[in-house]
Amino acid sequence: MKQLVQLQEHRSAFDAAGIAIVALTYDPPEPQQQFVDKFGIGYPLLSDINAESVSALGILNTEYDPGDDAYGIPHPGIFVIRPDGTIASKLFVEEYVKRVDAAAVLAHALQVLR
Repeated sequence: MKQLVQLQEHRSAFDAAGIAIVALTYDPPEPQQQFVDKFGIGYPLLSDINAESVSALGILNTEYDPGDDAYGIPHPGIFVIRPDGTIASKLFVEEYVKRVDAAAVLAHALQVLR
């Protein structure tokens, strides 16, 4: 969840560039809302507790089986979406402990959206 806080810290730069942030986690809505409140997350945070979205997007970490506490964890990363709703770019890492830095996300998004 550190990356979500980092994205919030850089939100004004994303806003200034005209780039919206939306995040998706496998956490249930109630603890997710507690996180939003605690860290002042001001962008939409979606819940995918059944891993339907991450499965459909092809980013589900398959090291965990349904029923496992960690089931539903996606590979960490971002999608850059064009204004017409199509995917301009995917930037993902395989290891769960690694994350894509918020400043690098913004630079990448600006590059692919030009």
